[in-house]
Amino acid sequence: MHKISEFQAVVLAAGRGSRLPDVGGTFSKCLLPIGPYPLLWYSLNMLERVGFQETMVLVLDDDKSSILSALEKCPLKIKYELIVIPSEEDWGTANSLKHISSRVTTDLVVVSGDLISNINLNDVLNLYRKHDAVLASLFFNNGPEEWIELPGIKTKAKPDRDLVCLDKETERLCCLASASDFEENVTLPRLLLKKFNTLSMYSRLLDAHVYIMKHWVVNYLVDMDKFTSIKGELIPHLVKKQLSKPKDVLEKKGMSEKNIDINKDIFDYALENGYEKQIREMSAYNDHKLGSKGVYSGDILRCYAHIPDKNTFGMRVNTLSAFYLSNNKILSKWEEITGLPLNEKIHPNSEVKTKQIDENTTVGEKSILSEKTSIKCTFIGSNCTVENKVRLTNCILMNNVTIKEGCVLQDCILYTGATVDTNCALQYCIVGPHHVVPSTTKGNHQLLAETTDNMITLG
Repeated sequence: MHKISEFQAVVLAAGRGSRLPDVGGTFSKCLLPIGPYPLLWYSLNMLERVGFQETMVLVLDDDKSSILSALEKCPLKIKYELIVIPSEEDWGTANSLKHISSRVTTDLVVVSGDLISNINLNDVLNLYRKHDAVLASLFFNNGPEEWIELPGIKTKAKPDRDLVCLDKETERLCCLASASDFEENVTLPRLLLKKFNTLSMYSRLLDAHVYIMKHWVVNYLVDMDKFTSIKGELIPHLVKKQLSKPKDVLEKKGMSEKNIDINKDIFDYALENGYEKQIREMSAYNDHKLGSKGVYSGDILRCYAHIPDKNTFGMRVNTLSAFYLSNNKILSKWEEITGLPLNEKIHPNSEVKTKQIDENTTVGEKSILSEKTSIKCTFIGSNCTVENKVRLTNCILMNNVTIKEGCVLQDCILYTGATVDTNCALQYCIVGPHHVVPSTTKGNHQLLAETTDNMITLG
């Protein structure tokens, strides 16, 4: 493994999972169990596989200790520094980058802490290097989101997709917007049609939230102080600015009260201090076949998007369907996603007495499974207890869950500390943190949780 020194990496892991079901808990999204490890581990593992030896990880102040505790139990060689942001602040992702701006000294790789993929990140890094880009991003073209019946109350949530316009030959990113912004018609600038010979439009791409950007972009982000979101504001701004040209020096006048040039634009940051421009002018390489303009048509800002083939696995675990589907698929794709053998599906410090447990089940540390139980395709966290005469199929049990005697659960999610009392029969249910399901309860597609006043059952 080679060491990557030209980039710094940061993993954004301060999300609360606003698009996951609200069950009354404050569970950090990056600690959701995906197979035997927490969700955040997969982003760190991806960086480690391509040679990163250290990374920054942005987390909420309230979550730091629990995240540290969880990662200490995971197989990781990469060094990670947890940098906290105030839990009471409603910061966007761009605000988080501003928070670490003083630590950024090289070009930056930004990775979402909810990403699971078997992508070789070198494919995106090399695209960035090849064109000396200001930005390179990653999108997955996996087609329509796979339908599965989900636990909890039935909803018709739409998948989060983007409208992307790409130069097919060079992977140049020409236009980017949320697909929900367009109903019927899409208008493209005429300049795009003149500049690029083979434009391709995509309406169902999934933004992986993986961005490689120039160091100066972070400085620009801090000085402009007008962006709160990386994906929703900063990236579309950079893509749009590709069509602009620098202002004339005579047009730029005026200083703020703090002696900051108020008319300073993005091109004042995109300065080439080395021999990059001379090398491009001397090279025989050209990114387009038609027209008389030189390489990149003289564009100073250049943004690119890498779209791997459809066989590449890529998923952001930011919805219930993604959380549930990723757990269904993780073991079958384990080695290609992590690069590691899965030697221990059952933790050596657990106590598994039953023989009726299939190969698609994992059991966490200090969990106890009684003798007369049947477990299929189920993920069991740490310190769980499953008593006699229990049947579990396609379930997810987080830490400290107790299933008492005689229960039958199918396609259920049980949050930390939940208890299901004797002889319950639940299908497609979500049980909130520390909630106790009374004995003999029968439920189907229900959300069982606590409120601050008393217990409620929704569904």
